[in-house]
Amino acid sequence: MRVLHVGKYYPPRWGGMETVLKDICETISSQVDLRVVVANDKPLCEEDVSTGFRLTRLANWRTLYSQPLTPGLWPVLRREPAEIVHLHEPNPLALAFYLFAGHKGRLVIHYHSDIVRQRKLKWLYRPILELGLRRAEAIIAGSRELIDHSPILRRYRDKCRVIPFGIDLRPFLAINPEERPGTQTLRVLSVGRLSYYKGFRYLIKSMQGWEGELTIAGDGEQRAELESLARRLGLARRVHFLGRVGNSELLRCYREADVFCLPSCAPSEAFGLVMVEAMGAALPVVSTDLPTGVRAVNLHGETGLVVPPADSEALAGAIRSLQASEERRRQMGINGRRRAQQRFSREVMAGSILRLYMAVASRQPGGIPRLQEEPEP
Repeated sequence: MRVLHVGKYYPPRWGGMETVLKDICETISSQVDLRVVVANDKPLCEEDVSTGFRLTRLANWRTLYSQPLTPGLWPVLRREPAEIVHLHEPNPLALAFYLFAGHKGRLVIHYHSDIVRQRKLKWLYRPILELGLRRAEAIIAGSRELIDHSPILRRYRDKCRVIPFGIDLRPFLAINPEERPGTQTLRVLSVGRLSYYKGFRYLIKSMQGWEGELTIAGDGEQRAELESLARRLGLARRVHFLGRVGNSELLRCYREADVFCLPSCAPSEAFGLVMVEAMGAALPVVSTDLPTGVRAVNLHGETGLVVPPADSEALAGAIRSLQASEERRRQMGINGRRRAQQRFSREVMAGSILRLYMAVASRQPGGIPRLQEEPEP
């Protein structure tokens, strides 16, 4: 079976959408004839076969409203033979090109999230998105919550298949929680792009209500503002901004932390894959109750604690609660690791996607299930 994946970018470009694309492609490449097409970080087209499949990074003229402008995608979609076109959304230009290039491949849309902040783009793109969702044979969503709360996606729920995102857990499972260095100071870790929807400002403010240190791994447009906030609150010595880190440094952060926190405050946070990394590393998780796939990952009272979004006092209370009991942290970490292995590995995700491809390609009667998801373990 020939499969064409169309995404925005591919690692080493860092982001949740890029990580999901990489994990899917690396896991299914031995079972399908795979080509992957994404935007480059520069105005140059490059071919890469070192991945084990054909990866094309198209020349990117510029980026507008988070959308890479890659006119080279049009001839690819005109000529590339594929039975399945797996398109990762939001990616307005890619969907428009697919629809108007006349590609005969059957369309699977992987709906990562709604467009939330770029309002002008959202309304300009809405007719194309609606046309694409009507055309799609199947729509993949990471959680039932995303379908239920997306004003667009819930109208197409009969085409939806819930396949939770999964990651390569091996590096995180190699961390032995019994070898974490003991210390009197609680170490809280948070990972992500320093952007408005990640809610780091609320996590920093919460430090006025708990004792310990906070490490933030990631970079972004809000870094200077967040550093200034930490200084104004007298917390500069307790907050450590690492910037963007490599894999080995990230694993060291997970190895040395006591608690992981995802303080995201807006629905742009569609899932929160870093929570799965933390669970794989056997860390208890404090997360926020967003009406997206975030709700489907961390189970309150079992793998961690869930608090209202944009609430510094609630974050502080949850962290203090975990600080008070090392045994509770340990048990939640064990529960989280088990849940990550059962539900959020890339092998589980890829297996579900391959089964969906077979159903789409054969168009078996009833082969594309109505709203469906893997059962909770």
